[in-house]
Amino acid sequence: MIRGAPRIAVMLALLGMTWCVVASQLAANGPRIVRGETSKSFADVILELDFAITERNFRITGRNTIGKGLRERGYKDFPDVEVIHFCNLEYAREVLLLDPGFVAEMPCRITVHEAHGKTVVSLVLLPEDHADRRVNAFAARMNGVLREILTFVLEKE
Repeated sequence: MIRGAPRIAVMLALLGMTWCVVASQLAANGPRIVRGETSKSFADVILELDFAITERNFRITGRNTIGKGLRERGYKDFPDVEVIHFCNLEYAREVLLLDPGFVAEMPCRITVHEAHGKTVVSLVLLPEDHADRRVNAFAARMNGVLREILTFVLEKE
């Protein structure tokens, strides 16, 4: 059993090693959340996202209208915030055959919120650091499609 100061030193050393591993993975794989902003209205961005998502053969599986929900609870000045969940069953089947646990990364998610007079769109990329290179290839291909959706919405002002 480790006691006193040596115990704290060991815990800090382990924490430091863990942080180094996490930091190196982040540096190697880049950020998992990609953001962009536009001067388009919140409603226009939602409509364009719906189009861009369905145009790429995804189905919208859910929406969380967080801003609306908070306003209904009495936070009357809370801005619009929405999370859109979407998936493609063929992609889901493909990843299930590669690694059933990786399906936890799906459905894909994209968020929209307002900040400082702009509409901000954020998407969550799939991790590309899996032990199986086939899963990484799948994630990279999916991330390309997700970036296309973001670009579509942000490019037309």
